[in-house]
Order: sequence, then structure tokens, then C-alpha cells
Amino acid sequence: MALQDERAIHARRAKLILLVGSSGMLVAGLIWAVYFASQENWPVVGMDFALICAGALSLRMVRAGKTAQSTLLMNASVFGILVFMALFLDLPSDAAPRTVQLYLIPLALSTNLLLRGERPWLRHGPPVLSLLTVVILSSSNFGVLTSMALPDSVRIGGGWFNCGLAMGILYLLIVVFFGDIDRIETQLQRAHNCFVELIGSMFPRSIAERLLSTGQAFAERHSNCSILFADIVGFTPLAAKLAPEDLVKLLSGIFVRFDQCVEQYGLTKIKTIGDTYMVAAGIPDPDGQHARKIVEFGQKMLEIVQSLDGVDLRIGIASGEVVAGVIGQSRQIYDVWGDVVNMASRMESQGLSGHIQVSQETFELTRQWFNFEARGEVAIKGKAEMQKTYLLAKASQSLPEWV
Repeated sequence: MALQDERAIHARRAKLILLVGSSGMLVAGLIWAVYFASQENWPVVGMDFALICAGALSLRMVRAGKTAQSTLLMNASVFGILVFMALFLDLPSDAAPRTVQLYLIPLALSTNLLLRGERPWLRHGPPVLSLLTVVILSSSNFGVLTSMALPDSVRIGGGWFNCGLAMGILYLLIVVFFGDIDRIETQLQRAHNCFVELIGSMFPRSIAERLLSTGQAFAERHSNCSILFADIVGFTPLAAKLAPEDLVKLLSGIFVRFDQCVEQYGLTKIKTIGDTYMVAAGIPDPDGQHARKIVEFGQKMLEIVQSLDGVDLRIGIASGEVVAGVIGQSRQIYDVWGDVVNMASRMESQGLSGHIQVSQETFELTRQWFNFEARGEVAIKGKAEMQKTYLLAKASQSLPEWV
């Protein structure tokens, strides 16, 4: 999917408007030059010729990619011509007020929008000058009476034309540019919602809310929690027999059902690595029944895979203190660290197919609800003493569902 650059979109839109505006200067200059030449009004013809030259130069600048220079040239040319017309042609009277200054309003708006991204004094200076000129011309009758002044009979109809055309241009600018703003705001809102949904699916709810509010990585200690590792027994031979598509479909089907059970028991899925599934209880939110819930979840996992031919699990659980959090800047995940994680991994790797093997701590926390059998002792990396392990007996009682 191609990424959209808002600045590039604005540049294309600005170029289009400048091309239309420059062409309009050329056409208007030619039409009025012919008209005033027929009236032998040579000063105005000279002004129209300057407008033609400015339009041609502005077109050349636009094609050369100099949009800012073209905008300033158009602003100066149109501003000068409008002020000239207001002072020498469009003289106000009791019969017809001056209206040509109304074109300065869309000129101010377009200049400000076209110069978006330029230095503040450059973006705001010309528009402010145009609007101040509107105020001055609208609130005064100043003008220079010469033979160029248009008669009231012409200016009455021209006033309606000027008002309608100036407001039409203003509305067009509003539709074009503020339509862009509405579109960008809509896209931004959709992107924000997608981002929130993505973060919510990647992290536990409380962690997602914390990341969205602070945006900072963190790690914190949790004293009472349980960690479960589950691994598909004989996964390598199974992968060799199945097509890649079938293998992915099989794993996805199993893990989706596991995910549903994680939600049901109020646990936290940490990650999957290949065919290994890792879950935690008691983090990020404390839970006094973390060990009991995660053992029952392990029983549920075994029930799920019993209906699949050639698939069995080896599950290991340990309880105690861990450090959990989100670290790094790219590909962030919520992860856990500590001896308990190593212990749970060893419980799984040295466990038996179709069984749940737990550590001494987990056994002590859950012995009143489950039937266990002592299995022996295992060595844990980083610990000098051997660690006792226990197997959950398959005849363990079935517990009620958690609310």
C-alpha cells in the first residue's frame, strides 16, 4: 500500500490553482486590453499589458516548480491592478458603491493557503495587507477622478458581477482547500482508530492505554504471577510432512482457540515463537488466583489438542516474581524476564507429552485444588540447587468456569 504525503498532495493542488490563476490573468488581460484599446484608453491598456506579462511569467515559474515565487508575483500583480481600478476606475457614488475591492478577500485567502509552509511573515504579510486594503477602500470614498472612471450605468451592473464572481472564487477556494483539510482530518481519525485497535490487539488493555498516553517504554516488577510455556510435541517431523500452507493453517487453528481461552480465563498472552505458546497470569494486573487459573488453562489446552490427530502438547508452569514491560523502539512487544520464566521454560522442555509439569512454587499454590504426582528434580540455569517438579495427574478434578 502506497503511503500518501500530505505535502505532496498540497503541492499538486497549489500548482493546479496557480496554473488556472496564471492562465486567468493572461485571458483577462487580453480581453480587457482589446476592450480599452477600442476605447483608446491607453493607460488602462498598459495596465492590462502588465497583467499579461505577469500571467506569462507566473506560468513559467509554476512550470519550473517555483510555486512560492509564482504566488507572490500573482499576489503583487493582482493586488496592484485591483487597487489601481479602485482608485481610478471603480469610483464610488450614491448610485453605485465600489465593489472591485471584494476580489482582495479571495486573494488574501488563496495567498495564505498557497504559501503554507513558508516563513510566517511571508505567509501572513501579503494577506494582511490585502484585508487591510479592503477595510480602507470599503470605508472611504477616496478616488482619483479622471477620464478613465467608469460611468454609473456601467458600474451598477458591474457591481453585481463583481460581488457574484468574487464570492464565487472565495467559495471555490473554500471547497478546494478546506475540503483537503476535512479529507486529511478524516484520514487522520481513521489512522488513529486503526493504530489504537492495533495497539489494543498487541498489548494487554492496561499496557496499551499506558503506551498510548505516555508513548514511553517501561519495565516493572511483579511479585506474584505464573508463567506457562506450551510446545507441540514432534513439531519438526510434523512440519516436514505437511505443506507450508497446511502447517500454518493447523497452527493458526490451534492458537486461535488458545487465544479464546486466554480471554476466558483473564490471562495475558505474551507471545508465540514457532510452535511455542507463552502465557502469563497475574500481570499486568494482580490476581490472587493466578496459579490456579493458569493450571486450569493448561488443562483446557490439552483438551483442545486431544481432538487433533498427531498433535500433542508438553506444558510447563512456574510461579514467582518476574519483571514485565515494553522495551526498545521498533517492533515493541510486552515481554517478561526473570528466573520464573527460565523455570517455566525448563518445566516445559523436560516435561512429558500430554502432561503439565509445574515447579515447587506452583505446586504449593495449587495443591489444594489439583492432584499432583512428584516427578523428581531438574537443574535450572543460574541456580545451584536442583528444583523439585510435579506432574498434574490426569484425574484432576474439573474446575468451574471463571467469571
